[in-house]
Amino acid sequence: MHLETLVEFIILSLFSINSSCHGSKVKLATTPNIDVLEYGDAVFMEVVEPEAISYLFKLRRAKNFGADFGKQHFGIALVPGDPYHGCSRLNNYNLVVNSVVLLQRGGCSFVTKTYHAEQAGAVAVVITDKDEANDQGIVDMIQDGTERDVSIPALYLLGKDGYMIKKTIEQYHLANAVVNIPINITSIPIQQRHNRPPWVLW
Repeated sequence: MHLETLVEFIILSLFSINSSCHGSKVKLATTPNIDVLEYGDAVFMEVVEPEAISYLFKLRRAKNFGADFGKQHFGIALVPGDPYHGCSRLNNYNLVVNSVVLLQRGGCSFVTKTYHAEQAGAVAVVITDKDEANDQGIVDMIQDGTERDVSIPALYLLGKDGYMIKKTIEQYHLANAVVNIPINITSIPIQQRHNRPPWVLW
């Protein structure tokens, strides 16, 4: 291939990639295959709004319960549950329905929290560690022995991440954050993959 042809090919490729990007700050280079949206136990979520926390967040899938994502959700609400521990029926089910619900670890099993999220109509549940300073420790979310079936994705989030997300939602007097989940991180330009929370290392 001649140099001029190669340069033209690269320019056309870059134009095509930019044209197909999603409108958020973290650009998707292509429409990803759903099979590559989860990497072992890792799932990535992008917060779009509020802008103060518009970072990529790394989550961990439940070990042996819950479902995989069947599709990507763009611009979906991330709603803190009420009660936040999720150990009983969620009072704000009108906000949770067709959204991702954010709950906090503790008080009952991960399966119980996921069950209440699903009963409220959530499409997925993100369970953050109770230790608000935890920016490294990963917990395995496992079945609680009750053999209850839950059919939505259940994901673990570091305590520091959960604390910052909920705190910012409350600070701006919002009902929810807006997120894209799951994100195909392999299709994000390398320089934008570093758009992760400044308070954690991964």
